[in-house]
Amino acid sequence: MSMQDGQARRVILVGRTGLDAKLRLDPDLELLRVRNPMEAIAELADPIDDQSPARAVVVFGEGSTPGAGERADESMKAVIEGLRLVDPAVGVMATAPATDAIAQSVDAILDAARSAEEIREQIRAPRPVPKVSGQSSDVARAVRADVDCTGDEVREDPARALAAGHDPVAVVLNRIAQQLGADSLRVERGLAEEGAAIVWGGAVIGTLVGEGLRPEQLAPHTQALAPWVAIREQMKRLRLAAYSDPLTGAWNRRYFDQFLGAALQIAQDLRYSVTVLVFDIDDFKHFNDQFGHQAGDDILRETVRLLRSVIRPTDRVCRIGGDEFAVIFNEPEGPRDPASRHPKTIFQIAARFQQQVRQATFPKLTAEAPATLRISGGLATYPWDGLTAAELVAKADERAMEGKRQGKNVIMLGPGAGE
Repeated sequence: MSMQDGQARRVILVGRTGLDAKLRLDPDLELLRVRNPMEAIAELADPIDDQSPARAVVVFGEGSTPGAGERADESMKAVIEGLRLVDPAVGVMATAPATDAIAQSVDAILDAARSAEEIREQIRAPRPVPKVSGQSSDVARAVRADVDCTGDEVREDPARALAAGHDPVAVVLNRIAQQLGADSLRVERGLAEEGAAIVWGGAVIGTLVGEGLRPEQLAPHTQALAPWVAIREQMKRLRLAAYSDPLTGAWNRRYFDQFLGAALQIAQDLRYSVTVLVFDIDDFKHFNDQFGHQAGDDILRETVRLLRSVIRPTDRVCRIGGDEFAVIFNEPEGPRDPASRHPKTIFQIAARFQQQVRQATFPKLTAEAPATLRISGGLATYPWDGLTAAELVAKADERAMEGKRQGKNVIMLGPGAGE
């Protein structure tokens, strides 16, 4: 039987816990596996899915903490402190055997030999939520808001900066710059010629560089910087996975909804236009059925590539369904040419894309395939066609359907926006 709302748990397993089989069949436990404590902090701070349970539990298993003996205990304590700064409501557990120091730091020790139900009950057990900035909170979003109000702590503590949604690396760099009396420091990707290598997990993840500073001056500070650079990179990867379509590389529906909402807010404040194109590939199901899903996948990937070749850098291509796409035509700084007409310019871009699709060739389609592909879509522009994201998408959908009724291979532009 499913638990009531608020009792579900997002369970983050770190290292080898031996609990996967006993937890994965529980519908109220969302199971995530990460390789090390830094990934656990990153996952806790920035969940991939907004629909994930608000309450989280982190379970540390064998091989999850670097070092041994007292060093391992101290590392674990620092990680647990970081987790609880990110989310004071998080449950922190470890699998047996555990040292006395770790047992005193976590909420519970889990014995993998016990029954699945016993382990699940331990994980479900509520944990008292401590005070943060004088206020109680039981979800990470509220914690971030509380921490964000304490400006000095956010600027000085990388864990608090992370919890508040800021860059923890910038905090550490500022601290190192003060120690060295340097004007500015930066982290460059990979191994740069001048600077000190930043190493994490046996691999170089960046280079610490400071104007006028020698590598030997910078090297002693890279160890403190490394875990925060690793967290930042992991969070970037998680965010990309959360918001992109793995097949085509386009942004996904979650990204579309969030980006369009933000773009419309800017457009409203600055009196700019935003246009949405919603389209799909005519008779796409026919291609999948007759020539196989691999050929269909090639068509989807090529469609995104062609579209990206004609849009502007500020526009966004999103896959919002099987063969349904949406493009947000956005000019956050306004049109470069004040005399330009936004909807007319967008229609010209859409027409050029439509022509490229008709001219594209797909080697994996057989000789019996139609010579060209066709798309049908609709354009809707803020503020003429709607004031909200839902209104714009509905209007663009309506025009796309009208185009199909007219014989397909049509992109419809509303008369109000085209004046």
